[in-house]
Amino acid sequence: MDYMTLFTQIQKGSLGKLYLLHGPEEFTKEEALSQIIEKLVPASYRDLNYLILDGTETTADDIIAASETLPFMADRRLVVVKNYSGLSSGKSDDEARLKKYLENIPDSTCLIFYQRGSADRKRMIYKAISKHGETVEFERLNHSNLVRWTRKRFQLHNKTISREDLEYFIMQTGNNLEDIKNEVEKLASFSGSAPDITRDAIDKLVTPSDEFTVFQFIDAVAARKKGEALRQVDFLLEQGQSVFGILSLIARQLKIMLLCSEYDQAGYSLDQIKAKLRQKPYDVHPYSVQKGMQQSRGFTMEQLRYGLNQCLMTDYGIKSGKIKDRLGLELLVIRMCRKERAS
Repeated sequence: MDYMTLFTQIQKGSLGKLYLLHGPEEFTKEEALSQIIEKLVPASYRDLNYLILDGTETTADDIIAASETLPFMADRRLVVVKNYSGLSSGKSDDEARLKKYLENIPDSTCLIFYQRGSADRKRMIYKAISKHGETVEFERLNHSNLVRWTRKRFQLHNKTISREDLEYFIMQTGNNLEDIKNEVEKLASFSGSAPDITRDAIDKLVTPSDEFTVFQFIDAVAARKKGEALRQVDFLLEQGQSVFGILSLIARQLKIMLLCSEYDQAGYSLDQIKAKLRQKPYDVHPYSVQKGMQQSRGFTMEQLRYGLNQCLMTDYGIKSGKIKDRLGLELLVIRMCRKERAS
């Protein structure tokens, strides 16, 4: 079941007995759970008819006992098991007992397994929920839906933003809805009574995503500004990004630039390249494509392949213990900045 169908069930009051909520989009998943609680459990008896269990510590007997308890002065009882170990890398000795129970949950109970991140589809309990209930995966919004969702967040605050600046804002924030919501609220508060959100306000207030910082890093490398490139790397490290994460981000942008360059040389227009790279397996944000096209013009194809190879060599050197991680990253920056300019 997709999560939009779940929201429809919630609105209609037709919730079933057994669900698994999982996937990478935490904000929408939390919103779904909040709506289920509001719809299913009257506030006056919520303390008696709503129970949360820590799935990392709970047993099958705990879940069964909670599910078998009759609701008090209400039609339904809600039991939520958060981060059940039997749906991830952990394992419970009594999973077989729980699996058997999931076949016969009473009509008076709604049992929800709520997993942070994605559940393991190979696990026994996942398969049992799929058979006897509903597994609902909360995936990241695709780009067009993300744009619509973000614009609506601004409209909730009576703010308008141009399409170009909206794309720029999303590129700054990334695709995490919780981050977007927080940044929208920050901008709305800052703008006060002014109706428009401007590019200047975005630059002043929005905390840039790691991907956006990599754009700035590539710009610095293209201009052979070694000091600026190293500062961008320092910023990523201060934000909590790992050295290997930074290497992956740099390599990904170099690949996008290489693809843009190849399509450009084949005669494709920018809009055609955006359309191609928005599809799987790439799933590249249109602004990333536009930026990649601009940045690729500062490099030859040979230089882009050189940069990718240096990322791989640095990754191998660090993992094999031949060089310390921070030093390896700094040497990568120096090598990329020393490479001769594109003619």
